[in-house]
Amino acid sequence: MGMLDKLKDLHSMRKEAKELQSALAKEQMTGSSKDGYFRVTMDGNQNVLRVEIDESIVGDRYRLESNAKEAFARALDALKKLMASKFSSFLKQG
Repeated sequence: MGMLDKLKDLHSMRKEAKELQSALAKEQMTGSSKDGYFRVTMDGNQNVLRVEIDESIVGDRYRLESNAKEAFARALDALKKLMASKFSSFLKQG
């Protein structure tokens, strides 16, 4: 494989990666704390789109922090699974 072919392959891979990133940006995942008092919605590029907090825990700092941590962890876990699935599909196409 010559240098020109390698460059073409690199350009093709970059284009496919951008398409994958664009597709992920359209996805949304929500993570909730176990008790449902805190919810975080993120897109597939890990941008936070929305945070929802139940008013009943606003004055309870410990509970708020605990719920926030749990919701973010769940949202990120869901995103990791989504990204692994999308990336796996991406690799099978190439």
